[in-house]
Amino acid sequence: MIYIPNMITIVNLICGLLAIYSLLVQDIYSAATLIFIGLFFDFFDGMIARKLNAVSDIGRELDSMADLVTFGVAPSIFAYCTYFYKLSIIGVICILIYNICSLFRLAKFNVKQSTLSTFIGMPTPLAGICLVTLSAMHNQILLVVGIGIISYLMISNIKFPQFKKNTMESLESKNGAN
Repeated sequence: MIYIPNMITIVNLICGLLAIYSLLVQDIYSAATLIFIGLFFDFFDGMIARKLNAVSDIGRELDSMADLVTFGVAPSIFAYCTYFYKLSIIGVICILIYNICSLFRLAKFNVKQSTLSTFIGMPTPLAGICLVTLSAMHNQILLVVGIGIISYLMISNIKFPQFKKNTMESLESKNGAN
């Protein structure tokens, strides 16, 4: 049973890798779609692990590595391909900062926060979805300011609700009431 949530996490990673491939062949629409599909699998891997009593340290690490690809690297390449390439070195610096903040965010989560009921700092999946959405707006100023704000929010001490755990608790209470 421990393999089921890990396989779901691997599908999340595959979505991120295929999104990057799609960007290499200039298929922007497929890349965005794959990042959003990765979000779907990321939402359910931990939920299913808790439901099957298959939570593990390896699963947590796999989840963070998959999230770095699907919600860190892929969205930053998406942003670069859709607009940041026009800004030359400034575009590269923006995506590097975003990826460094994603990396720190995920490491901080694994070390300090995985047992908390809230996230401290913006979760990387939310950050990735925000970056893809901002990139699709084709507004240079909004994208530069937005990536700066998103990067800061990931490493900030601002509390964000943990929807996965809250959703799982709601589902369990509904099933218990039946």
